[in-house]
Amino acid sequence: SCFSKYVHEASVCRACYASGKCRAKSRKAARVEPLVSRADPVCGEIEAPAFHLGYTLGSGQTFRWGRDQDGWWKGITYGTVFHLKQEEEVLHFKASGGQIRTWAGEMDVEQFLVWYLRILEVPRVRVPRGDRYLRRARDLLRGFRFVRQEPFECTLSYVLSVQAHMSLTKRRIQFLGKILGKEILFEGERYWTFPTPVALARLNGAYFRAQRFGWRSERLAVSAGTLAGELEERGIQDPVDGGLDLWRELVDELKAEGGTGVGLKVGKCIDLFALERMGAVPVDTWVLKFAQEWYGIPGNDRAVCAWAEARCGKWAGYGNEYLFAYYRELNGSTVYDRVISFCASDVPSAELPFEPAYSRT
Repeated sequence: SCFSKYVHEASVCRACYASGKCRAKSRKAARVEPLVSRADPVCGEIEAPAFHLGYTLGSGQTFRWGRDQDGWWKGITYGTVFHLKQEEEVLHFKASGGQIRTWAGEMDVEQFLVWYLRILEVPRVRVPRGDRYLRRARDLLRGFRFVRQEPFECTLSYVLSVQAHMSLTKRRIQFLGKILGKEILFEGERYWTFPTPVALARLNGAYFRAQRFGWRSERLAVSAGTLAGELEERGIQDPVDGGLDLWRELVDELKAEGGTGVGLKVGKCIDLFALERMGAVPVDTWVLKFAQEWYGIPGNDRAVCAWAEARCGKWAGYGNEYLFAYYRELNGSTVYDRVISFCASDVPSAELPFEPAYSRT
């Protein structure tokens, strides 16, 4: 049951690679092999003072990174695979390419990592007098940064994340990459880029429901289709060519439309993680709990969001993240809730963004 059953006249060959049952039949019939690029590593190191890689990539803000048993953080972003490891104030890296295209222009690897990880951008969160919770939380999470996520991938990822465990969201994003992204073989492991807007827009809600994406299926299809259509009207093929202003406009339009899955929380996540709106505060159950318990602020998501954003101003996103991580560490029911950073423990990340390549011929 390939996805041509759900999308009229769509090519099925790439999608069938996600299904072991029909892989051989599909390849034999269509004579199509997946697009694979093999990349030699570009290696180096960067000075990273006052920066903590584990806090940054282990915070849960992004879905395409994982810490492996060997201690390296491995992930794929902006179409490039990265392996990162921090020793004291030095960040070691391996990358699958030497030049990375972003909405801010093309960068070499070192320039990109400094930009993507905000290594030199130390947040200046002012602690109100007498606020022992925020002061303690900020001190615990020194070195944390919000990464600059690619706006299209961030938008669709957070539509998928609503009321879903992070491990499940990671698997769904990985699935989308496997069926419609480009495969990169790097250091003996297989990674997949996130699908282009045009490719993803070919799938509809019925297909995603068949893959057990649940009620998010229609919202994912609507958001992907809307963004693909808007980019096509402007003659933009690659989403990183849109620029920050355009992506702010497109995401704001999704917020205003019904059925896109971009409500208050998802919209604030995209604002903060991809659109340079550092004063945005996503509100979830943990945030509601510490607002009530520590600060006596009752109310719904919108009321708590307004209180938090007004309280810390342009750095409100960081202030909220500090409190969120600290409260979760104190009250989490599992090790993945309690450990602020997997780099501070012997536990690797629950989900990794790659698969071993030894099974391929």
